Amino acid sequence: MSGRTTAERLLLVTVVDRWFHLREPVFVEAGQSYWVDRKADELCVDRGDGRVTRHAGWMCR
Repeated sequence: MSGRTTAERLLLVTVVDRWFHLREPVFVEAGQSYWVDRKADELCVDRGDGRVTRHAGWMCR
């Protein structure tokens, strides 16, 4: 995944771009942006209120 993606509606994310699998599902609200930090193996979600949450996962190769 290159760059940030903005959710158009409420999402329950378990896999990003078929290759990044989350340890636990994550809700992303409409208007929030998300991206994968490949160095840390984490999904980052900009919650829009100044917080960025990070969620563990792994790259499936």
